[in-house]
Parts: sequence; structure tokens; C-alpha cells
Amino acid sequence: MFAYLEKLSQRQICIGAVGLSFLFSILNYGLFPSVGTDGILYLRCAAAYDQSGLKAAMALYPWPFYSIMIAYIHQLGLSYANAGRLLDALLQAWMIFFFLRIIFHFRAASARIGFWALLCILCYSTFNAERSILLRDFGYWAFYLTSLWSLLEFLKTEKQGYLGLFGFSILIAILFRVEGVIIAAASIMLIFFMPGQSFSNRIRNGFLMAWPFWLGAALFLVIGSHHLYGGGRLQEIYHYITDGATVLLHNKTQAITLMNKALNPYYPFISTSKMYFSMLVGYFIYKIILTTGIGYSMLAVYGWVKKALTLTSKEKILLYGLMIVQIIMLVIFLINNLFLTVRYVLALSLLILLWVPFGLEQIYQKTMALTQRRCRVSMIIVLGAFFIFSLLYSEVHIGASKQYVSDAAQWLEQRVGVNDRILVNDPGVLYWVKGAISTWDEDLKHLEDETDCQFSTYRYVAIKFRHQRNPLEHCSNITLLQSYHNERGDTVNIYSVNRP
Repeated sequence: MFAYLEKLSQRQICIGAVGLSFLFSILNYGLFPSVGTDGILYLRCAAAYDQSGLKAAMALYPWPFYSIMIAYIHQLGLSYANAGRLLDALLQAWMIFFFLRIIFHFRAASARIGFWALLCILCYSTFNAERSILLRDFGYWAFYLTSLWSLLEFLKTEKQGYLGLFGFSILIAILFRVEGVIIAAASIMLIFFMPGQSFSNRIRNGFLMAWPFWLGAALFLVIGSHHLYGGGRLQEIYHYITDGATVLLHNKTQAITLMNKALNPYYPFISTSKMYFSMLVGYFIYKIILTTGIGYSMLAVYGWVKKALTLTSKEKILLYGLMIVQIIMLVIFLINNLFLTVRYVLALSLLILLWVPFGLEQIYQKTMALTQRRCRVSMIIVLGAFFIFSLLYSEVHIGASKQYVSDAAQWLEQRVGVNDRILVNDPGVLYWVKGAISTWDEDLKHLEDETDCQFSTYRYVAIKFRHQRNPLEHCSNITLLQSYHNERGDTVNIYSVNRP
């Protein structure tokens, strides 16, 4: 099989990866038909853009580029949800394509290493777990990798067209996630300070990399800030630049003070400052390993220690520089918010994964050098089992089934009339029953134990709850009609409102 793989061209491997990515996307949508709370917001934003334009979309979400793309695909005759899924499938394939293009950029890359890279990214459990959810992050990751490939190609060829492509790619990435502004600035600085350039070349390269931003600024002035509410989420970047250090120190001091109050009366010998930083470092490393995957992390470390991926000095500056910038961004976010999600870490993990195919190739070559056939066969079986396990482990990342929410929404959709009002505490149920309705804020409530059970204006009440007592069980003016739950005990109860 490996002899056949070595005859494949880079183009064939990349095309195969794109086709397999689409297949994986379709399978994920079929097996795990989830949209997610953020996805519902994006779909509502797309509907608002269709109905009332950019200003209405910005009122729902201040960074609506992803939703606007969904709105235009919707005009092909697809539902908003299916338009979002098609867009995500395209972005996922784009992301995988450029991951492979980056691998093939390096001189040591062969067709077999391309095959390892294909297996690595297609079986990447963290990424596959996100496939079935509507995420603007796919666009960010796809064009983030495109911009990285452009810079690597510029370092190899010194063709300045790649710098222009970088500017365009990172601008699109920014339109998906505003964090791309930091990556763009860091990349321009890294290229500017690359050794072996004259000052005039540095200035010219910086200008070529930043040209889309001048265009973006001009468009901003033409469209008018009154449409964009002062720049949308760009205000967050401004806030971090001007007040970030103050907020960071305040949050650190507040956390240590709380730990002192909780621990010092019982454990006065503990240094809460050291404990605080140790916990942050431990949690940070844990999140990186969890997102990258234990097996992939070990392979990446092996590939790095063995120098399986040979980098030029300029490539080292670029890759390690971007990794440091990503780490700084994540550490600042962690200190400010005391949590990290997989989606925030994945951009860094994608850089770490670049070492995995080359580490696998070294392991394979050492295995083939063994004299005993049994050892060679055993190692091939171990590698195959590793990738199969990684692929199947995606379901663990996905978690418990969300089908019970879909079933509850479908039951309601079949019975709710145009003029019937329903009160829910889950945006997914409300969206699937009535879409982006004007009474959204009135019908979506955070129902708690102290609710006064005043439901007279509604026909149905649907409540979703997890691992806790049903907050509506004390209400006597409603009658349970249906109850849906999953294997973890998460439940949606549907009630009819008793009329006096």
C-alpha cells in the first residue's frame, strides 16, 4: 500500500483530502445534527440580514460576516441551517487542503508524509467533534492556515505576490474572528524583522502585507460608522490595548484575594500567589494537550525532539513567533476569564500538529528497518489502531446526544399554530419551532425555581434542564404533555398551559 502511496502526487492527495472532508462533514451532520446556541444566533443574524439589512444583523451580533455568507447561500434555496452546514463543509475542506499544502511546503515532505498528514487531520478528534456544529471558527482556521502558507511560500520563493495573498487571507480570517488582528500585526512584525533584508524591502513587504487593511479602512469610511456601531468587535481590541494591563492586574489580584480568604484560615502555610500561578500553568498545559490530543502531543514532541521537521532559520522565526503570540493571547485570556475553550486553543494546536506527520515518518522508517517481520506488522497495526481510535474518540468530545432537543422541537412544531405563543428557556427549541420571530426576547426566558408560574399568555411551556430538579414542578397551572431526555439525564419537558 505504501509503495502505491509514494506514486501519488501532491495534487492527488490534496484532492482526496478535500473529498474525504466533505464525506466526513455529511456523516457528522447525519449522525450528530446539532447547531448549538452560538449557531442559533448566527442563523437568526442571517435571517435579520436578509429581512432588514446590515444594521439589523449588527444589532443581534456585532461581527456578522459569517452570518452574511449564510444569508447569501440561503438564497440558493437552502434553509438557513443547511446553508450554514454547506458553508462549514466548504470551510472545513479549505482548512484541510491548506494544512496539507503547508506540510508539502517543507522540503522533507514526501507523498508518504502527505499521507500521514492526511490521516492526522482527518482523524483529528478535536476538529471532528466540532464538524457538526455551526461555527464561524472554521472560516478563521481556514484562512489563518491560508495566510500561514502564503508567508511560508514567500520565505521560500521571495515572490511578493504571496505577501498580497497573505493580506487578503488574514483579512478574511479577521472577518470571521477579530483575534486575527493580533495574528496579522504579529506576522507583519515577524516578516519585517526577518534577517537579510534592506530597509526599503522591509517597508515594501509590510505595505504589501497590509494593503487589504487600507482597503478595509476606506470601506469603513464609505459605509459609515453608523451602520457598524463604531466598529463592532474592533472595540474589544482597542479595549485590550488601552486597558488590558489594568484589567489583567485587577483580575489577578481579585483571584488571589479570594483564594486567601478561602484558604488562609485553614492552610496559612500555603502561598496563594504561587498556587494561583501553578494552577494557571497546569490548566493551560492541560488545555493544550487536551485540544491537541495526548497521542498527537506525544508525536509532536517526538518529532520536535528528533528534529524530524527541518526548518530554515526564517521558518523557525515565523512558526515559533506565531506560537509565542498565540500562547500570550491565550494566557491573557485565561487570566482575565479563568477558562479556555477548545476552540480558542485549536489555532495553536494546528501549529503543533505540523510536527506530527514528520514524527510518524521517522517512526515508520525505524519500524521498516527492523529485521523481524512480526515487529513491523505489529507497529503498522498499532499505527492503524491509533488513527481509528482518534477518529472514533470524536464522539467522546461531542458528548451526550442532543437528539432529545430536536425531538421536542419537532413535536412542538407539528402542533403550534401561527398565532400560538410558546415560552421556552432554550434558544434551539424556540428557533426550530418558530425561527427568527419578532417576539424572541419575550418568549425566551431563564426559568428558575422562583418563577411565579404566570403563563396565561402562552399555549405551551417547554423547559430544558440538566442534573437538577425541574424548576417548574411546583407550578400547578400547567400539564405535562411530553418529556424527552438523553442518556445523561438531560431533559426537555413540554407543558400545556391550563386555561381558567
